[in-house]
Amino acid sequence: IPLLGIIPESDAVLNASNLGCPVTLNAAESAPAKAYIDAARRLEGDTVPMVVPMERRGLMSKIFGRRAA
Repeated sequence: IPLLGIIPESDAVLNASNLGCPVTLNAAESAPAKAYIDAARRLEGDTVPMVVPMERRGLMSKIFGRRAA
């Protein structure tokens, strides 16, 4: 099965889920939304370069953000 995309982890997905709205509509400019749109375009047959989108994190988020266990 060909890889269609990589969806990065983001609070935007959780927030959209809590609102009952797709992340592509709730936070259209977020990295996960762009990754979902790119994956859908690849599924339709478009040639879209594969990138791993990243959310920009501020200094405070880096210092006090969640860490993997």
